[in-house]
Amino acid sequence: MQIKAQNLLKKEKGITLVALVITIVILIILATVTIKATFGENGLIKKAQEAKEMTTNSIRAEEEGINELLAEYANIIAEDSETPEVPEKSEIQIAKENGTKYTETTPLKDDLDNVVYVPGGFKLAEDSGTKVEEGIIIEDDDGNQFVWIPTGKYKVSTTLSSTGTLINELTRRQWGTTANIVQEPIPIKRDEVAEGNQGAHYYGEGDNRSCTIVNGINSIDAFLASAKPVLEGGHGGFYVGRYEQGKDNVCKAQVDVYVSITRDEAKNQAEAMYSERSDIKATSQLISSYAWDTTLNFICQTNIGEGKGYALATTTSQDRANIGTGIITQTGKYLADCYSNIYDLLGNCYEWTTEYSDFWNGYNYYPCISRGGGYDTSIHHYAGRYNGREDDTYIGNSFRLQLYV
Repeated sequence: MQIKAQNLLKKEKGITLVALVITIVILIILATVTIKATFGENGLIKKAQEAKEMTTNSIRAEEEGINELLAEYANIIAEDSETPEVPEKSEIQIAKENGTKYTETTPLKDDLDNVVYVPGGFKLAEDSGTKVEEGIIIEDDDGNQFVWIPTGKYKVSTTLSSTGTLINELTRRQWGTTANIVQEPIPIKRDEVAEGNQGAHYYGEGDNRSCTIVNGINSIDAFLASAKPVLEGGHGGFYVGRYEQGKDNVCKAQVDVYVSITRDEAKNQAEAMYSERSDIKATSQLISSYAWDTTLNFICQTNIGEGKGYALATTTSQDRANIGTGIITQTGKYLADCYSNIYDLLGNCYEWTTEYSDFWNGYNYYPCISRGGGYDTSIHHYAGRYNGREDDTYIGNSFRLQLYV
């Protein structure tokens, strides 16, 4: 019995060792599987790392997207709050807005850098243009107004010229005689023939029949020296009355026209307007054929469109001016006759000039020349020249001033 019990004990011990070995093997296998599952190519740690990287990348992408949105929002806010760039004001604009009155003649630049000389004693009018092409208006203390006429090359809007410049020669001109004229007329000199209402006659300018001689200087020569282009040593322009001269020798709107006056009386009134004013640094004269034709050329250049341009020179249309209506209007009343801020230019009354003629009709000499269309007939036009006697005081005759510094 003792021997049997010992054998049984040995058998039980043997089974335990086998089980232990099997257990160890299983544990090793499990350990191997666990290690592989944890640290292998597709193990848990690898998966965890990949998950971490995916999470990190996702967070980074979200942050970048949010930052982009914030930056875009900031740009939108900045654009909305940004103050639009305001163009720098020209000297003419500033002078106009401030109502600056000048005591000495002062050069000012317009919006296009054209230089305009404002005489001492004047300011820019409230309704003045800020570009030469629009009509730069000056005004004295009494409300008399004048408009700058450029000479030589001047700058304009590209709607008037693709090059941005035009040339307005300071000269007398031979104009066409039909309303279809579209080309700039031919300049003429003092001793050349011009076309008049009675045919071809000699028309002159600048001797003592129509000009003032002071200290040996012809008043027309003085005007030309001041008004000629800058490149020729002048001021590059001059002024004309904004209106036909009004009753009581004024250049204002809404007054009766100064009529029934001889050419010499008109000349004397024009020269007297500022002769006693020491504060006015400008010379006033009766308009010359040089100023008349140069002004007409200016408005033809700067007022284009159907029925305008050089057709304005010979128009007899009541849509353009008070021509043939039978009624004289007050200055500035005929609103259609306003070109580059100048009124009553094409029609209303005939206007005496300093030009003279050799016309003789067999009975009388008609040396005095008036220009422009008239309320009394539909056949006369701005470019025409009309002869008169020195003692003519026709109710339809008035005058306009030229002004220079």
